[in-house]
Amino acid sequence: MTLVNPYCTVEDIRGQLSDKDAKVDDVIVERAINATSRAVDHWCGRRFWQDATVKIRTYRVTDYLCARVDDISTTAGLLVATDTGGDGVFETSWTINTDFFLEPLNADADGPSYAWWDLVACGSKRFPIYRTSPRPALQVTAKFGWASIPPEVEQAAVLRAVAIFKRKESPQGVAGFGDFGAIRISRQDPDVLALLAPFQRPMVA
Repeated sequence: MTLVNPYCTVEDIRGQLSDKDAKVDDVIVERAINATSRAVDHWCGRRFWQDATVKIRTYRVTDYLCARVDDISTTAGLLVATDTGGDGVFETSWTINTDFFLEPLNADADGPSYAWWDLVACGSKRFPIYRTSPRPALQVTAKFGWASIPPEVEQAAVLRAVAIFKRKESPQGVAGFGDFGAIRISRQDPDVLALLAPFQRPMVA
C-alpha cells in the first residue's frame, strides 16, 4: 500500500510501537496511517496537505463583502474572478490587496503552518449575488490546503494511528473509526481531540 497525503510517517508509528509490533509489515502500518489521515480530514472539515499545482474551484456567494472558500495555502498562483453576468463566464478579475484581501489576517506571521479561507472585498469591488440563478458567482484558482501540516495534526495522527493499529489486539479486531471519521471505534481519545479542536472548521449556514 502507498501512503496518500499522510499526516505522519511509518517511522513515526514504529517509534511508538513495542519491539514485537515494530516487526509488522509496513502495509498494515500504512493502512492505519492512510485511514487516520482521512479521519482527521473528516473530523476537522478540512484537509492539511497542499495541492502540488493550482486547482480551479467555484463557489456560490451569499455576502457582498465576504466569501468563504476552501483553505488557500499560498498566494503564489492565486487568481480570483467573478461572473458578473450570471452566464457562467468569470470575466472579472480581482487583484489581491486592491480588490480583496485574505483572512484570517496575518495568518502567515507566526510560523510555517497556516491557511486563509475568507476573501474580503475592498475598494469598489463587491461579490455578485444571484437571486434567481443557481450558478456559482466566484472562481478561485489556488493551491488549496495548508502551507505545511501543523505539528498538532501530525501528533494527533500518530496517536490515533497507533491506537487504530493496536485495535488488532482487541477481541473484536479492527472495528473502525467512530465519530472521529468514516470507521467506528468505541472510545474517543481526548488527547487527539484536544490537539485537533483548534483546527476544526466552523460550519457555515
